[in-house]
Amino acid sequence: MKHRLLPFLLAVIFGAAVLTACHSGSVESGDEAVNRVYPEGEGHFYDGSQTGSTAATAPSGTVAGSTAATKPTVKPTAKPTATSVTAATKPTAVNPAATSPQATIANNVPADNVTDSNINPNIGSIQEEMNRLLDAYSVKSISLSETSLSLEAGESQSLTISYSPADATNKISTASANNSNVSVSVSGATVTITGAKAGTATVTVTSANGHKATCDVTVKRTEQSVSDDTVLPHDSLVNVSNAERWTAELADYLEGLGMSRNANLQGESFRLTTVSLNNLSFNSASNQLKEQGEAEAASLTSGDWEDYEFNYMLRSVDNGEFAIVIAVNRIP
Repeated sequence: MKHRLLPFLLAVIFGAAVLTACHSGSVESGDEAVNRVYPEGEGHFYDGSQTGSTAATAPSGTVAGSTAATKPTVKPTAKPTATSVTAATKPTAVNPAATSPQATIANNVPADNVTDSNINPNIGSIQEEMNRLLDAYSVKSISLSETSLSLEAGESQSLTISYSPADATNKISTASANNSNVSVSVSGATVTITGAKAGTATVTVTSANGHKATCDVTVKRTEQSVSDDTVLPHDSLVNVSNAERWTAELADYLEGLGMSRNANLQGESFRLTTVSLNNLSFNSASNQLKEQGEAEAASLTSGDWEDYEFNYMLRSVDNGEFAIVIAVNRIP
């Protein structure tokens, strides 16, 4: 029995010592202050000298009386409510054709049923004011810097278009010629006229609203320096200088026949033209004109040259040709 109790008593004593060592977490601080710490639930400690009061909480294993971070003990009781999101409203498709305004005149009159009786008078007033303003600044007349012009074939000259009033709008014009003797072009307020071939032409300039201005153009034949026996085409043979020489030679020829010249004699007894002078020299053309002049004068005078007087003039005719006009009269 003794042998059985001894091991039991030793075990009890050893266990008590171990328990005392494990649960003792305080040390004496001073001669009179001895803290005895007793566990009161997990993580809670009480000062043994303050019966009935709650000591500051501290994590398990800390020394009583020291400051410790407070461990949160209250768990959230409510679960966060998810934020409610309202779905975006999808726009309703609209047919543009169903909502677009229809073309109407004032007072909602359909465009195909407009009459004088159903047009809004206010719209009419606006239109009248617009017409008045347009008329106030419209071109009233136009003019050219030259009304007549003389050119040689291949020569060009520019004319200026003037508009009235000067501040008129829509200063645009076109130009044309009545035949192919000249060519014309327009750039802004400038008209350029170029001689194409001998003759006359009328150039007409027309504004955008119908006003007109004209210029008469004469295209002279090109002068050539050639001998009197050189055969020339018509356009080169017939020119102002040659026509004047032919007229003078014909007058000398008639005087040589015995007719006297009266510079004051007026009228026209016959004429000779340069139309038939083709591919001749100056001398050949002169002889042809003399023969024609003598034949005409002889028929008027019956060959009695001394009883008649004459006078002559040179005239420009259509298409750049010339006429030698002869007036014959019996001496009183």
